[in-house]
Amino acid sequence: MTLSRRLKGSAAAVLVAVLLSACGTHPGSAAVIGSDRITNGELDDVAGALCSAQSVGTPQGQSQELASRSARQGALDVLINATLSHQYGESQGVEPDQEQVSAALAANAQNISALPKDQREVFRSTLRKFAEGQLMLVEIGRRSLTERGARNITDQQAISEGTRLRNAWAAKNVDVAVDPRYGEYSKGALLAKSGSLSVPVSQAAADGNTPNPSAGWVASLPASQKCS
Repeated sequence: MTLSRRLKGSAAAVLVAVLLSACGTHPGSAAVIGSDRITNGELDDVAGALCSAQSVGTPQGQSQELASRSARQGALDVLINATLSHQYGESQGVEPDQEQVSAALAANAQNISALPKDQREVFRSTLRKFAEGQLMLVEIGRRSLTERGARNITDQQAISEGTRLRNAWAAKNVDVAVDPRYGEYSKGALLAKSGSLSVPVSQAAADGNTPNPSAGWVASLPASQKCS
């Protein structure tokens, strides 16, 4: 699988995460990553674009409905990890190969053009940042594995190594604070976690509290709380 195809798949795959309700601790911010800040407005824009991108190419009536809170958590996971990858790459003096970034964007050009006009630039810029971060990890990971004597290193092996190194670096050098409504960032991932003391008691509440709620549960939500 090529890197550009994997980037496309990764952006879609994170949309299965779930968002749990709680009180925010960062007014106006969905997350603060070191000196970088992701606003709630930015998160809403990216979540909307990813929701639309998910339905591109799906036959009408067969698109998977997704709770809007899940879309926001998935979008936030992409944004946090892209930001950390950029910060780590810059700390290591690594710059992404812009030709490969352009190739990743070109591979998604058809999907981007199929989005509503007001969402195309949001999706494009998010994909660009995500691709740049991944390419930084590839270079760092490949360098590390090569220094350890590895040969014929695949992109996936390089990304895995780069991600491991990034997470170790971030744990020591970067504070990641997330609005509890969107979960908790731990060990390189945004995890669903209630920020309140409430415990779901009904079956419906318990279903909504799982990482991947059932299609029936999502379908029961009002239109304002889901995307399709």
